[in-house]
Amino acid sequence: MSINNKITIVIVLYDSTSLIFECLKSLSNFNIIIVDNGKNYNIINILKKNKNIKIITKNKNLGFGNAINFAFEFIKTEFFFILNPDLLIDESAILKLLSTALSYENCAIAAPFNFTDLDSYGVFPEKRNIIDKNMDFLINIEDQKNKPEGEICVDVSKGCALLINSKYFKEVDYFTKKYFLFWEEIDLCRKFKKKKLSIIVNPLSLAYHNQGKSSKLTLNNFILKTYHSELSPLYYFNIKKNSVYLYKNMLKYLFRTFSYLCILNIKNSLKNLSKLSANISYLIK
Repeated sequence: MSINNKITIVIVLYDSTSLIFECLKSLSNFNIIIVDNGKNYNIINILKKNKNIKIITKNKNLGFGNAINFAFEFIKTEFFFILNPDLLIDESAILKLLSTALSYENCAIAAPFNFTDLDSYGVFPEKRNIIDKNMDFLINIEDQKNKPEGEICVDVSKGCALLINSKYFKEVDYFTKKYFLFWEEIDLCRKFKKKKLSIIVNPLSLAYHNQGKSSKLTLNNFILKTYHSELSPLYYFNIKKNSVYLYKNMLKYLFRTFSYLCILNIKNSLKNLSKLSANISYLIK
């Protein structure tokens, strides 16, 4: 088969695991852009042998959304497909997404059904009154255990697998730059929705997400992910710098950091220290 001229696949790698090779097995009929965010030397050397793969880098970790923005400079196709290296999807499933995107003029995003990741789509977080509770929440529709019978419009879909209309992506000025990791796709969906554009899940397009395995399980990656999982929702909800919520968070994480340290639970101590650092960083920026 010839290379698909409608879709460019974009994959961001940072300290990646070998799952990327499983991810690429059924994607030989697509042009693929790999953004190398660092620590992928051996993997990149192997990927260079593939004629359908273009590897780009700025020799630093750009984060997820900004890496996609960088890749978009090289995209000439009508659509591009964001794909996490820990997600498995075949060509037929991607073509089903293309059919969805072409069927609806206002479709900005077409997303597959991730049957291993039941919180992969749903409503906007602000609709769930989460801000007064814990920000570690699921964005799923209330009853998502049953697979939808047909295409459904949703508020948000996770960034692990999104077919995006290039024209609409440009119209909303790409991913918002202030997000380094996490929540950037929710923010993007919100920008699309403000323009009366649709995010559509096609349940006939199936994906298998090995969630959390796109990068190696190192201490550095653990701290990085914890820090940005705390920082990004503060940006999303635009928390005021003089907010009681912010100061309560800092006191809570400070207390937990020292409490876990006292009982020599280093992992939880570092986790709460990372969250404390994220709140302090947000406050002083």
